[in-house]
Amino acid sequence: MDVTTPAPGDLADHLAALRRGWLVLACAALLGLIAAGVVTTLLPHRYRATTAVLVLPTGAQDANAAGGRTKESINLDTEAQLVRSTAVAARARTLLHVTTPPAQLAGAVDVSVPPNSTVLQIAYSATDPAAARAGSHAFATAYLANRADSAQAATNATVRALREQANRVNAELRSTTGKLANAEPNSSTHALLDAQRRNLTGQLGTLGNRINDATTRATSAGRIITDAAAPTRPTSPSVPVNLAAGLLVGLFAGAVAALAAARFGRRVATAADLTRRTGVPVLSDVPAGPAAARCLGRLRNELSAGDGGPAVLAVVGAGGSGAAVAARLAAAFARAGQDTVLIAAAGDGCPPVPDRPGLTDVLAGTIGLPTALHPADGEPGLAVLPAGSPTGALPIPAVGAVLDRLRDQRTTVLLATPDAADGPEAQALAALADAAILAVPRRTARYAAVRDAAEQLHRVGTTLLGAVLTAPTGIDTETGAHRAPAANEVEGAADEPEGAPVGASARA
Repeated sequence: MDVTTPAPGDLADHLAALRRGWLVLACAALLGLIAAGVVTTLLPHRYRATTAVLVLPTGAQDANAAGGRTKESINLDTEAQLVRSTAVAARARTLLHVTTPPAQLAGAVDVSVPPNSTVLQIAYSATDPAAARAGSHAFATAYLANRADSAQAATNATVRALREQANRVNAELRSTTGKLANAEPNSSTHALLDAQRRNLTGQLGTLGNRINDATTRATSAGRIITDAAAPTRPTSPSVPVNLAAGLLVGLFAGAVAALAAARFGRRVATAADLTRRTGVPVLSDVPAGPAAARCLGRLRNELSAGDGGPAVLAVVGAGGSGAAVAARLAAAFARAGQDTVLIAAAGDGCPPVPDRPGLTDVLAGTIGLPTALHPADGEPGLAVLPAGSPTGALPIPAVGAVLDRLRDQRTTVLLATPDAADGPEAQALAALADAAILAVPRRTARYAAVRDAAEQLHRVGTTLLGAVLTAPTGIDTETGAHRAPAANEVEGAADEPEGAPVGASARA
């Protein structure tokens, strides 16, 4: 039998792994929430205050926001960048009476523009509510002052240019007036110079009016329409956002841990994982409780199909004794009307009747085989051959002779072997059987033990039909070693459809 590792499971396997790892998910989610709460508590609280500024054009009063229907426009995106400029931040620092660098102050400012408006909302964040309010107001005031200064500088430059132009026109007018006084009256030259004088006089008057308008026009850069108020609650850290983030991170970490445990864990979790990790098919996944007998009854029917199944079936433990599975399966064969013998070759809790003579006594020749076969209580057709007196290693050829005698009697034999990891005896006994199955306890058996047991059976030429996955075996609290279930620990001893309960002598 070639034991290989199949490809990873599909989405259903991953979902099943998450369901099995619900405790890991819950713990990880709780830890994520706790961590988020601690981080939220330790992070400094920040407050945010906002001042609304109406931006007015510094020239004609019929301007509007970009995209409006009036003649001029104000580019509010540019204005928003100006609020965070170094010049405005320097003015704000002076108003706040602090020594913080302007660039650091500007980093605490956020500017937004409501749609279809000429309003700038200047927000300032700080660790103190009063500082947040003062910062927002200072930046709004500094921005308006900077914009007013820029507008005034532009006006002054315009006035200077107009006055220079007026001086040139005035000088030309004086020159023209002098030439006109020396020209012949009623001459063409006189008429031309007179026309030039009137034109220059008109230009000078226009320039004077423009200078007068520029110097008398009131410059309005804008005004604060909603001043900042001291915030009453912090804007960060956000408790709902942080808790939600912690929960998501915790769930993600828990999912990764659960999937990693299912993918790389050492212990058998599910039938699908057992087949995927070891290549051994699962014949039956036996649950705990009364449903166990029904599963073993169906397994008996599958084993008996065709030519009646193997005369000698070895039940080899992989990560625990196979005694319990052998006893329950033997009872199932007996209920179906087949003469069945359960041979308890394992001496670790398997013998249903440990005080009576058994296999070792038959092999030693002290009693005959019919005398060593003990009827099982409440199970007609089932006989039990206990392990007998401990004598060390079993003589394998002699055991083979006993099995041959039982084959000749057309008896179905269930051979319960020790755990495959306990020594070579299980391998040698399984080699005498017609076929074998592995008894694999869930959550206690390891994938490596199952692969090793399957490889042992393959080496001795025993046909491995598959594995029976059972409820977990007990664990010795002192040594940590696995132990087979005692007689009163076999789950589902009473099963409704399969008949009477297994007798004490068949409840390994």
